[in-house]
Amino acid sequence: MRSAVAHAALSAALVGVSAAPAHADSDAGAPRVSMTCDHVDGPGRVRCDVEARVSPGESIAWGDVVILRTPPFAGALRGRVGPHETTVREPEIWRWALALVARKRGTGDVDARVRLVVCEGKTCTPIEVGVVGHVVAGE
Repeated sequence: MRSAVAHAALSAALVGVSAAPAHADSDAGAPRVSMTCDHVDGPGRVRCDVEARVSPGESIAWGDVVILRTPPFAGALRGRVGPHETTVREPEIWRWALALVARKRGTGDVDARVRLVVCEGKTCTPIEVGVVGHVVAGE
């Protein structure tokens, strides 16, 4: 049943593609999104966690993370982490793990977009939230 609701919410969100999605910074009750990245001693794999939380009474029906930009010394193993790849999936909080590969030492930011379908009761709204994580490899 929950899968059907999520699919219906996503379908409804995608039908209105010409309408601009709501952005979190324009709404006081917007989802809170954060990204934290492990500090590593040198080149190699860097794990980052992205977390989205909604207000009490709201729930996340669908979500993903799209990597927009990585620092010059690192690259993303995948450009998108989907809804079936969450490490935490509760009604009010979703968390994804993503991996970067640091090819050399450096510090910089990784930019991503978290796309969510947030529901309050039977009303669901697509929302996009930008998020930045700081990557440190061997510095």
